[in-house]
Amino acid sequence: MRAFFHTLYGKISSVFVLLLVLLSVVQIAISVESSLNFVCETDQTINRYLAKNLAKKFKPHLKDSIDYVAIESIIADLMELNPRVEIYLLDKDGTLRTHFSNPDKIKLHKISTVPIEAFLSKTREVPLPIMGDDPKTPDKKKVFSVTPINLGQNHPGYLYIILGSELYDNAMSGVGGSYILSTTAIIFAVTLLFAGVLGSILFFNLTKRLRKMTETVKEFEQGDYKKRIVVHTDDEVGQLTSAFNHMAETIETNMKDLKKNDQLRRELIANVSHDLRSPLTSIQGYIETILMRRDKIDREQRTTFLEIVLRNVKNLNLLVTELFELSKLDTKQSHPVTEPFSIAELVQDIVLKFQPLAEKKSISLLTKIPKDLPFVVGDIGMIDRVISNLIDNAIRYIKPKGKVTLLLKMTNDSVDVMIEDNGDGIPEKDVPHIFDRFYRVEKSRSKNSGGSGLGLAIVKKIIEAHGSKIYVSSDASHGTRFSFKLKKYKTALISA
Repeated sequence: MRAFFHTLYGKISSVFVLLLVLLSVVQIAISVESSLNFVCETDQTINRYLAKNLAKKFKPHLKDSIDYVAIESIIADLMELNPRVEIYLLDKDGTLRTHFSNPDKIKLHKISTVPIEAFLSKTREVPLPIMGDDPKTPDKKKVFSVTPINLGQNHPGYLYIILGSELYDNAMSGVGGSYILSTTAIIFAVTLLFAGVLGSILFFNLTKRLRKMTETVKEFEQGDYKKRIVVHTDDEVGQLTSAFNHMAETIETNMKDLKKNDQLRRELIANVSHDLRSPLTSIQGYIETILMRRDKIDREQRTTFLEIVLRNVKNLNLLVTELFELSKLDTKQSHPVTEPFSIAELVQDIVLKFQPLAEKKSISLLTKIPKDLPFVVGDIGMIDRVISNLIDNAIRYIKPKGKVTLLLKMTNDSVDVMIEDNGDGIPEKDVPHIFDRFYRVEKSRSKNSGGSGLGLAIVKKIIEAHGSKIYVSSDASHGTRFSFKLKKYKTALISA
């Protein structure tokens, strides 16, 4: 039973039943009060002129003085015909002048005249019932009928009739009380039964969806990340269901990303270990050879060995530098410091820098730059790195007598930067992976030529940091083209 009240269904049902009980009690109190007010209003309306009509019978016995014997006889006859009423004679100020009851039962000897004046008012319609004082029960107000009357010569007063006598009260408290209680008890029981059953069914159906949701969440918690809840409605429960489904999809995506990142981390460690091991092993071998042979090795051979060691050290330094740079781009520690600059001048400077290397490999390095090219916005050092990496890759991997071209093209709000070559192109299966870290299309040739496999990964990160994307298209008959966009200076200001 305790477990039931700890459930949402049990709590809602308990609160609902408690509210039903409270509402029923309030309804009973209002019903009883309304019933009594209705009876009082009806009684006073029917007997509104009772005092006025009785005053005609009392007048002959009140001309000079009060004839108590005659009046008492009249009252006795009236009480036999209508035991509900009690008759009193009052002075103008409400003082009890005459009564015809047991003196010990009279508790109040002065009646408030405010209700009497309201009852007799002719200037405005006073709503009934009007409750007045009862001499026998000072703590209760009762309906009455009243009329002005002369109590002897020039002595005005009131004939005051209580419409609910003590005998009537006793009868009502017994018969009426039991009738009201029994009726309200039946109404309460029927209401509680039907409303309770209907409410329990409705709450059960409502919490059924929540229970199903709880089961799904538990299964999801236990590792079933494919689990989802079917959304049937647009109410709050339906919105909660949709929120859970979206959260589950986000968590599932994050889990996949974590697994992918973990796999990339493992591959990164393996690749870094491999790329570090090879040059370190080479360096160690050549140094050990120099130390072992000492005077037996000639100067030319020693120089060759030292040059190989130096080349490997430079490659290691390049690898560590690029790893550090890529790490800063990944963790967003390195942000572009944007400024307007001439992309045409930057391209010309980069071409001049690579011209000796291109001539050494018999490769033509060309530019196609339109006149009046606008300034662009970006980090000039980072963009220099991007274009340099792409040109270096092109020169490194195409055959002698090949051609590398840098093209700049102006569009509506940006400048397109393109680096293309007429080499053998990139195999279709390798194109989606060329921006991955340590990925080499031709592994052996890349290693021999000193490539770390991080250049294009750095290029992609830099371009993305500038809010752009880098595209690649490759064909065996036309070569390879890399392209990206840089925003024009004025357009960038408007966007900002």
